[in-house]
Amino acid sequence: MSETDPAWYEFRNAVYAREFARAQEMLTATPSLIHLTNGLGETALHFLAVENDEEGVAWLHARGASLDTKNMFGDPVLFEVASLGYKELFVWFSENGANLKVTNHEDEDVVIHLLNQDNEEMAEWVRRRGV
Repeated sequence: MSETDPAWYEFRNAVYAREFARAQEMLTATPSLIHLTNGLGETALHFLAVENDEEGVAWLHARGASLDTKNMFGDPVLFEVASLGYKELFVWFSENGANLKVTNHEDEDVVIHLLNQDNEEMAEWVRRRGV
């Protein structure tokens, strides 16, 4: 794994703490922060999604962060949201343009991924959403 740029932590922490003015200043000074990844290949949006932080995810998305981001292992952030059972955040992703047909590094869609994790309840819930 590669070393994470300290700016990633600073930016992520500002958004996570709802210090949006500070985060915007950082982003204005260094626009590439929106795409900067940590040692796992996760953007700040990926981290905040795993924390079920819809407000932070929405703030980042409004500034150009991709809802289809994948980590260094090829796992889409949507898979993490589904695997963790964050139904409201999954709906938010769906309503805000995330690719619900995205596949992971094993060419699995989100339903197959959930079934392979023995998460049948969430797989059925996702399936009922038309995925």
